Amino acid sequence: MFKKMLTIVIGLVIAFYFTNTGFAETLSPQLCKKKVTAAAKLLEVEGDAAFLKIKDAKGKFRFAEGKGYIWIHNLDGIMVMHPIKPSLEGKALLDMRDANGVYLFVAMNETVEEYGKGWIPYAWPKPGEKTSSPKISYCILVTHGAKDYVIGSGQDKRLRCRLRIWR
Repeated sequence: MFKKMLTIVIGLVIAFYFTNTGFAETLSPQLCKKKVTAAAKLLEVEGDAAFLKIKDAKGKFRFAEGKGYIWIHNLDGIMVMHPIKPSLEGKALLDMRDANGVYLFVAMNETVEEYGKGWIPYAWPKPGEKTSSPKISYCILVTHGAKDYVIGSGQDKRLRCRLRIWR
Protein backbone atom coordinates (compact mmCIF):
# COMPACT_ATOMS: atom_id res chain seq x y z
CA MET A 1 0.00 0.00 0.00
CA PHE A 2 2.84 2.40 0.89
CA LYS A 3 4.58 1.72 -2.44
CA LYS A 4 1.38 2.41 -4.32
CA MET A 5 0.82 5.73 -2.52
CA LEU A 6 4.47 6.70 -3.00
CA THR A 7 4.20 5.95 -6.73
CA ILE A 8 1.08 8.10 -7.02
CA VAL A 9 2.67 11.00 -5.12
CA ILE A 10 5.84 10.86 -7.23
CA GLY A 11 3.72 10.71 -10.39
CA LEU A 12 1.75 13.77 -9.31
CA VAL A 13 4.92 15.69 -8.46
CA ILE A 14 6.40 14.87 -11.87
CA ALA A 15 3.16 15.82 -13.64
CA PHE A 16 2.97 19.10 -11.70
CA TYR A 17 6.60 19.89 -12.54
CA PHE A 18 6.11 19.36 -16.29
CA THR A 19 2.85 21.24 -16.31
CA ASN A 20 4.51 24.31 -14.79
CA THR A 21 7.94 24.16 -16.40
CA GLY A 22 8.46 21.38 -18.89
CA PHE A 23 5.66 22.41 -21.19
CA ALA A 24 5.98 26.18 -20.79
CA GLU A 25 6.07 27.98 -24.12
CA THR A 26 9.28 29.71 -25.02
CA LEU A 27 9.02 32.88 -27.07
CA SER A 28 10.45 32.00 -30.47
CA PRO A 29 9.95 33.00 -34.10
CA GLN A 30 8.03 29.78 -34.69
CA LEU A 31 5.69 30.43 -31.76
CA CYS A 32 5.04 34.03 -32.87
CA LYS A 33 4.25 32.82 -36.38
CA LYS A 34 1.97 30.07 -35.05
CA LYS A 35 0.02 32.49 -32.81
CA VAL A 36 -0.32 35.16 -35.53
CA THR A 37 -1.57 32.53 -37.98
CA ALA A 38 -4.14 31.27 -35.44
CA ALA A 39 -5.29 34.83 -34.65
CA ALA A 40 -5.60 35.55 -38.39
CA LYS A 41 -7.83 32.51 -38.89
CA LEU A 42 -9.96 33.50 -35.90
CA LEU A 43 -10.38 37.05 -37.23
CA GLU A 44 -11.27 35.78 -40.71
CA VAL A 45 -14.04 33.64 -39.22
CA GLU A 46 -15.35 35.82 -36.37
CA GLY A 47 -14.53 39.35 -37.51
CA ASP A 48 -14.56 42.06 -34.83
CA ALA A 49 -15.84 39.55 -32.24
CA ALA A 50 -12.37 37.95 -32.32
CA PHE A 51 -10.75 41.06 -30.80
CA LEU A 52 -11.87 40.22 -27.25
CA LYS A 53 -10.48 36.68 -27.52
CA ILE A 54 -7.20 37.91 -28.98
CA LYS A 55 -6.86 40.62 -26.31
CA ASP A 56 -7.81 38.37 -23.35
CA ALA A 57 -4.93 38.54 -20.84
CA LYS A 58 -5.52 34.91 -19.87
CA GLY A 59 -6.30 33.64 -23.36
CA LYS A 60 -4.19 31.67 -25.79
CA PHE A 61 -2.98 34.79 -27.58
CA ARG A 62 -1.00 35.91 -24.53
CA PHE A 63 1.78 33.36 -24.53
CA ALA A 64 5.31 32.51 -23.43
CA GLU A 65 4.56 33.53 -19.85
CA GLY A 66 3.14 36.89 -20.96
CA LYS A 67 6.15 37.87 -23.08
CA GLY A 68 4.25 37.19 -26.30
CA TYR A 69 1.10 38.93 -27.46
CA ILE A 70 -0.82 39.82 -30.61
CA TRP A 71 -1.65 43.32 -31.80
CA ILE A 72 -3.85 44.40 -34.69
CA HIS A 73 -3.68 47.56 -36.78
CA ASN A 74 -5.21 48.44 -40.13
CA LEU A 75 -3.67 49.52 -43.43
CA ASP A 76 -4.56 53.14 -42.61
CA GLY A 77 -2.07 52.80 -39.75
CA ILE A 78 -4.66 52.95 -36.97
CA MET A 79 -3.99 50.66 -34.01
CA VAL A 80 -7.13 48.60 -33.59
CA MET A 81 -6.04 46.49 -30.63
CA HIS A 82 -2.89 46.35 -28.48
CA PRO A 83 -3.07 44.35 -25.24
CA ILE A 84 0.11 45.79 -23.68
CA LYS A 85 -0.29 49.43 -24.70
CA PRO A 86 -4.03 50.12 -24.95
CA SER A 87 -3.18 53.83 -25.09
CA LEU A 88 -2.17 53.21 -28.72
CA GLU A 89 -5.65 52.01 -29.70
CA GLY A 90 -7.37 54.36 -32.11
CA LYS A 91 -4.15 56.26 -32.81
CA ALA A 92 -2.59 56.86 -36.22
CA LEU A 93 0.81 55.18 -36.32
CA LEU A 94 2.15 55.60 -39.85
CA ASP A 95 4.34 58.51 -38.73
CA MET A 96 5.75 56.52 -35.79
CA ARG A 97 9.46 55.83 -36.09
CA ASP A 98 11.50 53.44 -34.02
CA ALA A 99 14.78 54.40 -32.32
CA ASN A 100 16.61 53.86 -35.64
CA GLY A 101 14.28 56.09 -37.67
CA VAL A 102 12.38 53.18 -39.27
CA TYR A 103 8.70 53.84 -39.95
CA LEU A 104 7.80 50.47 -38.47
CA PHE A 105 4.08 50.40 -39.25
CA VAL A 106 4.75 51.55 -42.81
CA ALA A 107 7.27 48.71 -43.13
CA MET A 108 4.74 46.22 -41.76
CA ASN A 109 2.03 47.44 -44.13
CA GLU A 110 4.36 47.37 -47.14
CA THR A 111 5.45 43.83 -46.34
CA VAL A 112 1.95 42.42 -45.96
CA GLU A 113 0.64 44.31 -48.98
CA GLU A 114 3.42 42.90 -51.16
CA TYR A 115 3.74 39.37 -49.74
CA GLY A 116 0.60 38.82 -47.63
CA LYS A 117 2.80 38.04 -44.62
CA GLY A 118 6.38 38.34 -43.47
CA TRP A 119 9.00 39.30 -40.89
CA ILE A 120 9.81 42.93 -40.13
CA PRO A 121 12.83 44.08 -38.06
CA TYR A 122 12.57 47.24 -35.91
CA ALA A 123 13.17 48.55 -32.38
CA TRP A 124 10.43 48.56 -29.69
CA PRO A 125 10.36 48.65 -25.88
CA LYS A 126 9.86 45.28 -24.19
CA PRO A 127 6.84 45.08 -21.85
CA GLY A 128 7.64 47.13 -18.75
CA GLU A 129 10.67 48.89 -20.28
CA LYS A 130 11.03 52.43 -21.59
CA THR A 131 14.03 51.98 -23.88
CA SER A 132 13.77 50.20 -27.23
CA SER A 133 15.37 46.86 -28.05
CA PRO A 134 15.89 45.25 -31.46
CA LYS A 135 12.82 43.21 -32.35
CA ILE A 136 11.35 41.23 -35.19
CA SER A 137 7.67 40.71 -35.82
CA TYR A 138 5.70 38.36 -37.98
CA CYS A 139 2.68 40.01 -39.61
CA ILE A 140 -0.20 38.73 -41.73
CA LEU A 141 -2.73 40.69 -43.77
CA VAL A 142 -6.28 39.58 -42.96
CA THR A 143 -9.45 40.67 -44.70
CA HIS A 144 -12.83 40.31 -43.04
CA GLY A 145 -15.76 41.83 -44.86
CA ALA A 146 -14.53 45.08 -46.35
CA LYS A 147 -11.89 45.61 -43.65
CA ASP A 148 -8.17 44.85 -43.92
CA TYR A 149 -6.16 44.19 -40.76
CA VAL A 150 -2.51 43.59 -40.03
CA ILE A 151 -2.05 41.07 -37.25
CA GLY A 152 1.39 40.79 -35.69
CA SER A 153 3.53 39.46 -32.89
CA GLY A 154 7.20 39.93 -32.24
CA GLN A 155 10.15 39.09 -30.10
CA ASP A 156 13.68 40.09 -29.22
CA LYS A 157 15.84 40.11 -32.35
CA ARG A 158 18.94 38.71 -30.69
CA LEU A 159 18.15 35.29 -32.21
CA ARG A 160 20.42 35.70 -35.22
CA CYS A 161 17.95 34.76 -37.97
CA ARG A 162 17.57 35.75 -41.62
CA LEU A 163 14.09 37.11 -41.20
CA ARG A 164 13.09 39.07 -44.29
CA ILE A 165 13.07 35.90 -46.38
CA TRP A 166 10.81 33.87 -44.05
CA ARG A 167 7.30 33.89 -45.42
